[in-house]
Amino acid sequence: MATRQIAYDQSSNTYGKSYDVFLSFKSEDTGNNFTNHLSTALNHARFRTFEGGDDNKSRREEDINSELSKAIQDSKMCIIVFSQNYASSSWCLDQLVSILKYKMMFACMILPIFYHVDPSNLRKHKGSFGEALNRHEEKFKCERVHEYNEKEYWEDKLKKWKDALRQAADLAGMVLENQHESTFIKKIINVISTRLSRPALYIASCSIGIHRRARPINSWVQTDVSNNSNIEVLLVCGIGGIGKTTLAKFVYNLNFGYFEISCFLANIRETSKLPNGLITLQKQLLSILLKNEKVKISSVDEGIIKIRNALCYRKVLLVLDDVDEPDLVEAIFDMKDWFGFGSKIIVTTRHKSLLRPQLVHEVHEVGILYTIEANELFNFHAFGHENNQISKDYYKEYLEEVIEWCRGLPLALQIIGSSLAGKSKNVWRSAIEKLREIPTNKIVDKLRLSYELLEDDHDQNLFLHLCCFFVGMKKDFVVRILDKCDFYTLVGIQNLIDRSLVTIEYVNEITMHQLVRDMGRDIVRREATVDPGKRSRLWHHTDSYNVLRGKTGTEAVQGIVLDMRMIPLIPLRQSPIGFFTAWSSKLGNFSLQDHVRTDAFEKMHKLKFLQFNKVQVNGSYENFPKGLRWLCWSGFPEECIPNEFPMGNVVSIDMRYSCLKQLWNGYKFLQYLEILDLSHSYELITTPDFSGIPNLEKLILEHCTKLINVHNTIGCLQKLMILNLKDCQKLKILPDSICELKSLETLNISGCSNIEYLPTELDKLTSLKELYADGISMEAQTWYSSLWAWAWKGRGPLLSPKIHFPKSLHVLNIAKCNLSPDAFNKVDLGIMTLLHWLDLGGNPINDLPDSIKNLTRLKTLNIAYCTKIKYLEGVPSNVTDVNADGCISLEKVGSCAKGHPVEGYINCINLVEAEGVFKLEPLENVDPQVLANNMGISNLETIMKSTMVSLVFGRVYNAQRLRNEYPGFVQDDISSLFSLSPKKLPPQILYHRGVFSTFLPGESVPNWFSYKFTDAAEVYCTLPNNLNSHRTINGVSICFVYKCPEPYTNVGLYDGPAIWLRNQTKDLNWALYPAWFGLPEDDQTGIMWLSYWKVNNLFEQGDIIEVMGSPQFAEFKELGVKIFYIDEQTENYESNDPFEDILRNDFSDEERTYYICT
Repeated sequence: MATRQIAYDQSSNTYGKSYDVFLSFKSEDTGNNFTNHLSTALNHARFRTFEGGDDNKSRREEDINSELSKAIQDSKMCIIVFSQNYASSSWCLDQLVSILKYKMMFACMILPIFYHVDPSNLRKHKGSFGEALNRHEEKFKCERVHEYNEKEYWEDKLKKWKDALRQAADLAGMVLENQHESTFIKKIINVISTRLSRPALYIASCSIGIHRRARPINSWVQTDVSNNSNIEVLLVCGIGGIGKTTLAKFVYNLNFGYFEISCFLANIRETSKLPNGLITLQKQLLSILLKNEKVKISSVDEGIIKIRNALCYRKVLLVLDDVDEPDLVEAIFDMKDWFGFGSKIIVTTRHKSLLRPQLVHEVHEVGILYTIEANELFNFHAFGHENNQISKDYYKEYLEEVIEWCRGLPLALQIIGSSLAGKSKNVWRSAIEKLREIPTNKIVDKLRLSYELLEDDHDQNLFLHLCCFFVGMKKDFVVRILDKCDFYTLVGIQNLIDRSLVTIEYVNEITMHQLVRDMGRDIVRREATVDPGKRSRLWHHTDSYNVLRGKTGTEAVQGIVLDMRMIPLIPLRQSPIGFFTAWSSKLGNFSLQDHVRTDAFEKMHKLKFLQFNKVQVNGSYENFPKGLRWLCWSGFPEECIPNEFPMGNVVSIDMRYSCLKQLWNGYKFLQYLEILDLSHSYELITTPDFSGIPNLEKLILEHCTKLINVHNTIGCLQKLMILNLKDCQKLKILPDSICELKSLETLNISGCSNIEYLPTELDKLTSLKELYADGISMEAQTWYSSLWAWAWKGRGPLLSPKIHFPKSLHVLNIAKCNLSPDAFNKVDLGIMTLLHWLDLGGNPINDLPDSIKNLTRLKTLNIAYCTKIKYLEGVPSNVTDVNADGCISLEKVGSCAKGHPVEGYINCINLVEAEGVFKLEPLENVDPQVLANNMGISNLETIMKSTMVSLVFGRVYNAQRLRNEYPGFVQDDISSLFSLSPKKLPPQILYHRGVFSTFLPGESVPNWFSYKFTDAAEVYCTLPNNLNSHRTINGVSICFVYKCPEPYTNVGLYDGPAIWLRNQTKDLNWALYPAWFGLPEDDQTGIMWLSYWKVNNLFEQGDIIEVMGSPQFAEFKELGVKIFYIDEQTENYESNDPFEDILRNDFSDEERTYYICT
């Protein structure tokens, strides 16, 4: 039978599909008997059928494939007749792949018919199906063994065929065995009638991104039940407008034909609120279970019994849309034993924790659209089906901002796009300005429902606080503040997370979708649309300024945000409207030097949150609100906080970048204060008396550059956990009372460059976990004396002095402290057994302290810019990350240093050996036979006499940037990097784990190489598969020739050339970035990079290998490849090569993808 269309009744063309059935079959097997009879029966049953037999060879293959693909997409159901020789036809197998592909994309049901075929033979590729696949594979190998691109294409096709047969075998189908064909065909017609009689649900044609977003849900539906229950439940949750219902409909349409009963109950939340709402829902479900029979139910309990009886162990797909109360779902759980095995229940909800954990279920949270999908959806609604480029270009200046504002929310993209369709540019501009201030009602109303469904006003108020003041802030900080405002913050935030109103992302920050935030703020705005002073929260800078300038704030105000940098200098207008005054969001025609006055706050008795930036306030603070919990006033303009300023209830004081010289005069008792941040207060001279702040936990004084005194009462802060004095450059003395801080976990004195005295008993800080003391730059004697006193005060005679840091330390940073080797000899690092991060960088040491070997938990060691170290040895074996960047004297790294050879040794311009990793040696030290056998170099003596090569260390970072970032490091030593030029050396050999390389002058690939390529830097070849069994592949030699069209100048890392070697067949990859590489003498000369790769058992006959030369800064000229076999290389020669152990190594112990980056 040829590919043909069967006549059909146009009146039955429903649901947007051209055909009811697509019929796939092997013509020679069943085209003249079974399939012909089945097609006739389908026609008599008035099913529109497209036959996709494999016997039409008279038309172009491309045209037929296009027609078949379109027909599959336009069919409601695909019937695949698997017969004995089905898999022998590539035509049929291609059809099968397409059918399974479009099953997901176009809501196409599939019914496999196993015509005298065992389904397990498809799944396991046995019998006639296995034999057919083997024949296909042999055919591909014979015809295309030397053509990589063709072979890759057919291998991929073969894999798809095998996967498709397995998938088809797992689908619910019908098997013909021990029955008459006519009876079997009638059963098929009945199944098709049943499945196609169930109407699909309507889904908008512009459901962009729905296939991607539905994929995990659809996969769950089609996966067999994984627990002991007959049913599985999936909660599909997310904020309003994210597309939960649309996704549920789409998945329902894809799968309802595979269940005995399918039911989609919509709008459950609204229906359940009606009188007898649950009974109404039970009637809807029962009418489907009982095939539209009229149902009478007098009570919910009666309905449960009737539903249970109607289930009758049948396999059910049930979708419960928009559920907010768990009662209905939990009632269904109670009936789980009455469902048939494999039943699935999908529940769409805004409540992630709708069900109790004891009820086994899964949760899928619907994400926003990708950017490209958001663009497509918005453009569809804004510019229509044509979606023409001219229109998009015309509105280009506004498109990006509008789409960004929608943040991937489908509802917003649809509503905003539709509202702007056909409008002028001026309207677009005005609409965008409005969106910045007032979100669209339709969007807000949809999102607001999640807010209204919160359990109580506690969670609602918490949500509004987060929207207006705390988005983007650390969760721990928010909990600390709001807990003191009588909120149960942790449980409240969890409730908001469950409702998809809040997420915790990045580094434990409170985040939410921008439109959700705007919805919350709009709720506050609607509290008083005319007079913002009557709102509970003021987050809009202009509104806040107007209220304070106009002194219209009321007792409703709980928080104010005002950043004077956000205030435009435009007139303030008051327009009388009857008895009301309409306040515009514009400002008065006055200088910003007309400051806010304190009496503007007198009525705000409930004010708890004050967030100011660059705000000048005049007047007395006697009547200022006394309930403040969070005082954030960046750029505080006064030299001292007025004595009458009420701070008795404040939990956090944040006055960064202030003008303070001292915080307050005398003693203050602030029992609730837990955080004090005065960082970057450049005029601050002294700290306050701390004795009245017993609960302070964080004291941040970073970059207070004029601070000279830390009050001795700091020892009273028994709850202090963090003390940050970083970059307090004039601080000379730390008070001894710091040693009394029993709870202190982090001490940062980095950059305190003038410090002269350290407390002598810091080791008493038994809770100290992190000590940052880098950049102190003490004179060696000062540091030595301080540590000496620290270690030995009151401990007897100084016989064998050792310096002891607190044993509790996890992190120690004493970089750039000008510590000499003698000083480190007095430091006993070994007692810090908990230490996992140690920074000694920038100190003038010659080697590592001996005591470091006892740090058994150390993971990270930083010795960057220790410019006197020549040999790095003694690194504990447990260290996994070594940073030796800028160690310009470093020549050798010992075997225990496990730092990554690229990331860990940048700017080590004299490094020639990393033991066990790589080594650079003169070429004349290598056994000539090794060079002749593996690289074709037979004239070594001549080369060494007449050749000099310019070599460059391949891991030098931009020198000027280095100077800018590290101006204080030993300038004389590092200055050589700024005038770095290639080193003229005799030819060298570079070894690296089974690879060795050399760089020689050369213009072309030597004839010694078997393959030579001049037109591409990337080549593929197939290793011959007719090798004698005794010949084993041992290695690959590569020649990469490049030249420099312009003088080489270092820009950054990875500027040098690279070679990539890949075994495509085994999916093994290597990339070699050499530590040293050769430079041509001029733009007319080339460099020949010769490398040998010992691969041993990782390459076999028939493998496809890829070789690529990446010249980076240079210009590709030629590439050569030679394959080696064991019998081509002399194994038993006498070798005096001192690096024979390196050469004998291969890649067998490497990862599947390994970057040989030296």
